[in-house]
Amino acid sequence: MAFSKKWPVFATLVGILAVAFAASGCSSSSVADAAPAPKVGSCWTTTYGTATGSSDWEGAPAVSCSAAHQSYTYAVRSLPEKPGSSIVGSDGVVSSTIVTAASDTCRTARDALVGSTTGAPLLVPLTFLPSVKEWDSGARWVRCDLAEIAIGSGVGEPRLAQLPTRFSTLVATLKSTPKRFALCEDDPANNGPDGAQTTYADCTGGADWTMVTSLTMAGAKGAPYPGLAALKKIGATRCAVVVRATPGHEAFAEPPTQTLWTSIDDRELDCWINNN
Repeated sequence: MAFSKKWPVFATLVGILAVAFAASGCSSSSVADAAPAPKVGSCWTTTYGTATGSSDWEGAPAVSCSAAHQSYTYAVRSLPEKPGSSIVGSDGVVSSTIVTAASDTCRTARDALVGSTTGAPLLVPLTFLPSVKEWDSGARWVRCDLAEIAIGSGVGEPRLAQLPTRFSTLVATLKSTPKRFALCEDDPANNGPDGAQTTYADCTGGADWTMVTSLTMAGAKGAPYPGLAALKKIGATRCAVVVRATPGHEAFAEPPTQTLWTSIDDRELDCWINNN
């Protein structure tokens, strides 16, 4: 299972959890010395790897929104952590309390601005926190960005699309044509959804695979992996109940891989339909 089904979780967790303890610095600066917060409406040039590879922004400075850009800051909010609390936990990454606060804050702001993006997997939520040095100087903001996966990019190596000059255009398209941001894939090598050589496809046109729904599989937190074959058998039965496949078209069940099952307790079952 590649990145496609995991944007809301993957982009947020990887982006927030990538701070290394070694990157921290010592600072005795006061809250008044904190770096200024980023600005709502800022546009940024970035790549998928850069945008999701660090908890703080490590890309280029903001650009004019009339220029090419791949990320847009739709909200900047204050976090409730008290001055003096450490951003880095004992495990060397951003503390879980800060992770949860940042993620929940951006989700609330996003839902208020554009509505729920649950049915729009091609929209990538990004969350950026102050650097360790900025945090130690008193900065307590979270920057909330939105990016989009480019149609035609590989599922294993996603690219970010160019965003429109006006963010309102993206919001309007999401509301008028939500299918534009749904998850479809082209499969030239006939390897199935998320297989080798599959690419993101436009759901408003002809695509080889369409993800119809996601279900939750049984399995307590920390439970051992049952095995892919066993999960596929269970998944096929469950997807068949939900997916009303057109006669002659194949339904496909995609359960979690062992890596996702054990690393983030992923229990998501994706049900696809083959359109060929």
